[in-house]
Amino acid sequence: MLNVGLVGAGWWAHHAHLPAIRSHPEARLVAATDPDPERLASATALDPGVRGFPSVAEMLAAADLDVVVVASPAAFHADAARAALLAGAGVLVEKPFTLHAAEARELVELAASRRLALSVSLPYQYTRAARAVRSLLAQGELGSLVAVHGVFESYTAPLYAGDVDEYLRRVDRPHAVAPLPGTYADVALSGGGHGQSQTSHIVSALFDATDAHPERIAAESAFLAPRMDIANTLSLRLKGGAVVGIFSSGETLPRQPAQQTITYLGTRGVARHDLALATLDWALAGGDAERVEPGEGESAYPNGEPVRALIDAVLAARAGRGDAARELTEGAGRAARAVEVIERIYRDEPVDV
Repeated sequence: MLNVGLVGAGWWAHHAHLPAIRSHPEARLVAATDPDPERLASATALDPGVRGFPSVAEMLAAADLDVVVVASPAAFHADAARAALLAGAGVLVEKPFTLHAAEARELVELAASRRLALSVSLPYQYTRAARAVRSLLAQGELGSLVAVHGVFESYTAPLYAGDVDEYLRRVDRPHAVAPLPGTYADVALSGGGHGQSQTSHIVSALFDATDAHPERIAAESAFLAPRMDIANTLSLRLKGGAVVGIFSSGETLPRQPAQQTITYLGTRGVARHDLALATLDWALAGGDAERVEPGEGESAYPNGEPVRALIDAVLAARAGRGDAARELTEGAGRAARAVEVIERIYRDEPVDV
């Protein structure tokens, strides 16, 4: 039985991470930390014997943890993840991974050097369609990648203005604990607006599918306030020559279908990954074509899968099978490339990297 610690007892921890921990037969929540006593009490109320702590340092010093889930505001991700890795735990970090690429790369290197599992909570990457597009590109079925274009729309604008009540009312999303307004609207906590909250999804999906490295990055954004963006356009050149164009906005109307797609165009074929529907449609120049549908009972956004995958990887490593832990850490390395791109949103000039 693995001992799990939770950093941050807010909205998303209650909505996604705690149910996933509680549903895993080989894991138990034993410790949690949050500076808000009420949120901390809410997170630990259903788990007998769970100890609450006011800080990450105190939790790690007092509890023997195998897994740590970091679900605090984004500005605190890097420090909490670093401390947990140094304490010997496998770590899951809520997205955005970190606010700075240098921090993300440091964490990946630290996890790899200690042979620990490090993962970023990116649920879109846990669907059958996501696995299929990774395989298609890795095997070269589309030929050489020439271009990629992506769109990621969502209804998140009220969050960037701090109007959490309006957001929850319009989306009709049940919640045990509502997000605090500053989690999204305070740049000191969030590191930015839509780029950090939502564009990070599609950029991470791009690098997860292609395993590519960015060579040139340019960005333009619409801002509500300094560093608080509501829409982004990104232009990338990948090593190898492929070009990428991405548009992302938080101004979609609530309860309306949102386009969330990435299209990959190669010299021998094309593939369109619909993240919102968890489907993949691909066709080759020779005439072969296929549609990948969600698996039975599969959610398009399986928000509990990152926690379950990390717990399973740590269990496998304890049994002498370290492949899953290594693969998760490699995935965190790809997520670090997404941080590199998102970080450029908050700079004025295109940068060669």
